[in-house]
Amino acid sequence: MARWLGLAWAIEGRQALAFQGNRDVLRMLLSIGNIVLSLILGAVLLALVGVHSPETLSSLLRWSHSVKEIITGTSLDPKYNVWIEFLLDDRQLVFMFFVVLARIVLWLVALPFFMIRNRLT
Repeated sequence: MARWLGLAWAIEGRQALAFQGNRDVLRMLLSIGNIVLSLILGAVLLALVGVHSPETLSSLLRWSHSVKEIITGTSLDPKYNVWIEFLLDDRQLVFMFFVVLARIVLWLVALPFFMIRNRLT
């Protein structure tokens, strides 16, 4: 009987470890899904602003150009500044703005669900 109880305890322990492993995988998949969803939602927001308010998108592009000039106009060493000028584009800054905006919207949508889950546990 004691041997059977020990075996049952070992199986329960493995199941608990498996459940913890499944929870970690689920958290990782949800995090990746959140990033992908925010990228897609940011692109949709960018397209919507471009279609419905092109002057706003044009002003955002001008703003991003001035931000790029501020960033690259600092007294950085030229060996670093050339890479910033090469890799940083005006359109990327505007897209990053919309992705950050999408992540804030996703956070605001998910916040009540997390608060309800925390109250239940």
